[in-house]
Amino acid sequence: MSKLLKSIVSMAIAGAVSTSALAADGTINFTGDIVAASCTIAAGSGTNVGGSKGNQNIDINLGKVSSDSLTGSAGGGIVGGKGINLNLDCGGTAEGLKSVKLQFDPSSGSGIDSKNVSLLKVTGGAEGVGIGLYNSSNKLVNLGANETIDGALVPTTVGETTTYSANLNMRAGYVANGATIKAGPANGTLPFTLTYE
Repeated sequence: MSKLLKSIVSMAIAGAVSTSALAADGTINFTGDIVAASCTIAAGSGTNVGGSKGNQNIDINLGKVSSDSLTGSAGGGIVGGKGINLNLDCGGTAEGLKSVKLQFDPSSGSGIDSKNVSLLKVTGGAEGVGIGLYNSSNKLVNLGANETIDGALVPTTVGETTTYSANLNMRAGYVANGATIKAGPANGTLPFTLTYE
C-alpha cells in the first residue's frame, strides 16, 4: 500500500472512532414564555432599594456581629438577622399571572459557600461564615438548590383598571458554615431575577 493510501485509511478510521466517541446521550429541551409582566420594587420597612426598573439594587446592612455569637448558628440558625420587605408594583402588566418569584443567581455574585451550599459566600476576609436568606416561614433558602422567595400577585381593580402588586418578605443574616470562624469584613452580592407564573 502506498504511503498516501495508508494515510487516508488511517484518517478515515480515526474519524470514525472520534465520531462515535462524541455520540449524543440525550437532548435537553427548553420551554418557557416571555411575558409582559414588569414590576418595580419599592422598599418596605428596614430595606433600601435604589436603581430603576430592571436594574434595581437592594442594600442590606447586616451590622457588626460578634464571632462568639455565630458559634451556635452552624445548624442553620441566623445571627444578626435583618428583615427585608419588598413591595412590588406591577401596574397592569401581570394580567393572567398568579405569583412572582425572587430567583437568585449566586454564581454571578460572590458565589455559593463551599462549606454549606445553602449559604451565600462572603468576601472581604471573614471566614467560617456565610450569609443565609430565610423565607417568611423562617426556613433557610437553599441557594445551591435554586430555591426562591415567592409571593402572590394581588389584583386591585379601581373602575375598569386592574393593577397588580406583591409583597416579598424575608430575612438575611450571618450563619456559621462549620469551619473555624475568623473575624473580618463579611460582604456578599447576590444577583436576582423576578420570574412570574
